[in-house]
Amino acid sequence: MLAKTARFDWYQSTVAVQCPEESGLVSALLRAWPLSDWKQAKNLNGYTHGGAIVRGDRTLCHVCWGGQLGVNCKTTSDESPVLAAALAAFGKPHLPTRIDSCVDWVEEGLFDSLAAHLIEFARANRLAINQQGDWSRGESRTLYVGSKDSPVRLVIYEKGYEQGGDAPRDWVRMEARIRPKREHRVMVSGWDASMVFNAQWLPDALQALGWDDLNERAAIGTVWRKSDAERARAALIKQYGAVIAQWAEETTGWADFGHLLRKEITKTPDNEAATSPPG
Repeated sequence: MLAKTARFDWYQSTVAVQCPEESGLVSALLRAWPLSDWKQAKNLNGYTHGGAIVRGDRTLCHVCWGGQLGVNCKTTSDESPVLAAALAAFGKPHLPTRIDSCVDWVEEGLFDSLAAHLIEFARANRLAINQQGDWSRGESRTLYVGSKDSPVRLVIYEKGYEQGGDAPRDWVRMEARIRPKREHRVMVSGWDASMVFNAQWLPDALQALGWDDLNERAAIGTVWRKSDAERARAALIKQYGAVIAQWAEETTGWADFGHLLRKEITKTPDNEAATSPPG
């Protein structure tokens, strides 16, 4: 279901180039949005320069660079799938910092049903719940599941009320919002819109709604914890890494250092049993 209907609604990523014009990134973005122009714009988020792809008075993509590594590109709403496709076609590595994916329905009573199931799921899993809008009258409601500081958040809201005018009041939107941590951004850069709903606990939330077509999970935050062995090794490297490196260079070099290190360790009787091969 989601593979056919999900689409990006926010796409922000840092491209591994330093100048958007010299690298050809601006040209790639102009090709992605026909009849568009490139102009100077406000610099944001600590960057020293800003620019934008525009069509008339409408900003299609905001671009910032300078003062830190990479060129940051950001789009929202209907322009988000265009940016995702443009960066894929550009071919340079990029690291997403925020991606939203959404699904829409127009169905009477759907918001009430989705909200009830998601609130129950959030309570059972100790996830933050934030309700905005007029819940007593059932108008302009928004439900946030997950902390605003979490790398993963699920949102449902009454899009019809937000749009106003002749928009159907039963128009409901669900958004999966992710902010990948640094070590997961390369992986996320290859995701399509439906894969955003695989992040962390989102498949479990959707399964609580009766949707079980998402079988893979992706860890994009800091929910994993190092094992005791990994923490011990990290502490060893932090404290003695320089000593070990100097030792390796002064003796046999890195190629054979493992054999030398094993020999030194097994000189201690307490270590012989642990390091001797079985049999």
